[in-house]
Amino acid sequence: MKKTPGPLLYIGQPHLTPIQPVMQKIAKAESEGEIIEEVKQEAEEKQLTPPVQKKEEKSGDGRLKPFREMSITEKVVYLAERRIPVPCRFEWSGPTVRGVIQSFDETYVWILDEESDTPVQVPITDIGYIRLAGT
Repeated sequence: MKKTPGPLLYIGQPHLTPIQPVMQKIAKAESEGEIIEEVKQEAEEKQLTPPVQKKEEKSGDGRLKPFREMSITEKVVYLAERRIPVPCRFEWSGPTVRGVIQSFDETYVWILDEESDTPVQVPITDIGYIRLAGT
C-alpha cells in the first residue's frame, strides 16, 4: 500500500518569532553639526587637490570610447599601453604592415612586423588607418 503524502498547503500557519541577525547592528544618524563639518572638510580637500588628467579620454558616463571613434593618436596610445599586444593592420602611404606596436613617442611609432620580425618606423601623421587584426 502507498502512503499518502501530507498536505501541500497548511491552513493554520505556525507563529514564528522573528530572528534577530547577529552580525548586523542598528546604525544611528550623527548629529547634523558633525555631518556639516565633515562635508565642509571634504569640500576643502577637493579644492586643494588638482584633478589628475588621464591619457585616455573617456566619454561623459565614464566609459572608454569605442575603438572606431578614437583618433589615430588615441589608438596608438591605447594599443601601446595594453599589457597584451594586439595585432593590427597599419595602413599609410607606404606598404601595409600587419603587426603590433613595439613603442612610440610624440612623432613616431615603431611597429614590429609579423612577417619579417623587424621594427618599422612610421610617423604618426602618415598613418591612415589602424584596423584590429581579424576585423
